[in-house]
Amino acid sequence: MKSNPNPQTGPLTALAQLLSEHPELPPLDWSVTASGFLHGAWSGDEDVRPLIDAYAAVLGGEPSDYSYTRSGGRRAGFALKAVWRDISFDVWVSGPARVQGVAA
Repeated sequence: MKSNPNPQTGPLTALAQLLSEHPELPPLDWSVTASGFLHGAWSGDEDVRPLIDAYAAVLGGEPSDYSYTRSGGRRAGFALKAVWRDISFDVWVSGPARVQGVAA
């Protein structure tokens, strides 16, 4: 019988290493799909720029920004796609546009 490696193992190992080696990083809601897609997200009511900047400083890359409307309010978001130790990390955070300095 041939054994196929689990595609979740690499991303989960890298996430554990990242969080162990950088305990200063703000907590996110992490998920990994059956195919091994690793995603961290946070949505709050505060300024989320320091959060995404902290991850960019460790993972590398430059966050992109976007805006959207949810429940009638404008939201500002930031996305970071980076590769760390050969594993792709997708980090998405959002907060109220007014807090992020984005025109409503």
